[in-house]
Amino acid sequence: MHRILFIVFLIVVCNVPAQAQNASFHAGFLRMTVSYEQPFPMAVWYPTHATEKPWKAGHYRIEATPNAPMAAGPFPVLLFSHGSGGSEFGHHDWAEFLARHGFIVVAPRHLGDSFDQPEGRGSDIQLIGRLWQVKKALDAVLADHRFATAIDAGRIGMIGFSAGGYTTLASIGAKPNFDLWEAHCKTHPDDSEFCPMLLASLFSSRPLITRPGWKMPHETRIKAAVVMAPAAILYDAASLSGITVPLRVYRAADDHRVRNAWNADMVIAGLPVSPEQMTVPGDHYVFLAPPSGSPTPKMQALFEDKPGVDRVAIHKQIAKELVDYFNRRL
Repeated sequence: MHRILFIVFLIVVCNVPAQAQNASFHAGFLRMTVSYEQPFPMAVWYPTHATEKPWKAGHYRIEATPNAPMAAGPFPVLLFSHGSGGSEFGHHDWAEFLARHGFIVVAPRHLGDSFDQPEGRGSDIQLIGRLWQVKKALDAVLADHRFATAIDAGRIGMIGFSAGGYTTLASIGAKPNFDLWEAHCKTHPDDSEFCPMLLASLFSSRPLITRPGWKMPHETRIKAAVVMAPAAILYDAASLSGITVPLRVYRAADDHRVRNAWNADMVIAGLPVSPEQMTVPGDHYVFLAPPSGSPTPKMQALFEDKPGVDRVAIHKQIAKELVDYFNRRL
């Protein structure tokens, strides 16, 4: 099975359009703080002609120049929603590549479901708050004077990994059904990611609601999307029926955390129109950017791949595919 997947992977590599391989810009970088009930940080990568000056963010080497002059636009915008417990830098390599190819990439840190503030996990702080953060992040970039002439507001896309995949699906029209959590855990009690004993005993296998009546925002500006190993147990065919924009779905072949059968496969089967799809070698965290140095022991498990899984090569290939996909779909 792995041999077949790798052959498919190589075939795709050899057929990447030429325009996806030739960068026209360097990558610039801005830090922003978005005003909301609790202000949250956000990273923005964008095209510039300034020479890149690498710097460090945790265990990542960021190859983008802070506060560099922005190249003349207009450029499409891509929102990037990180996974549960993650940060705005977890997919920096793709953000840099996309910026070099003429995209503005907006990556909010999802407070309440981030590495530094994870306490909202399994509650409406995660499941509804993330969506408001995406909306506010987009509002902030569109309103910022530095991007006034740089953004093509008619070409907005979104990418999401894991819990960010859940966020992306909801942002483009899916309607999560919180009752499906309990139903899923009754049918699949072996799902160690979503149905641990603690969650079942405290929340009756359903999300904790801290703000009754808190509604999800209505977002119509996103015109195409990509999800990677999406957390999707709160969706079924009925709740996915509202998705009408183009979608591409990535799976990790050996995903042991967000298992394909209950998540990515269900999304693909439940969508009203079949999406573009790709399966890459590796486990769930293969979608995180390769570390630039030695990660801490606590983070080591996120960057350990089985023999034969080349995360660097996989990321380079997906980067090219993202450029091609959004050039076609936006």
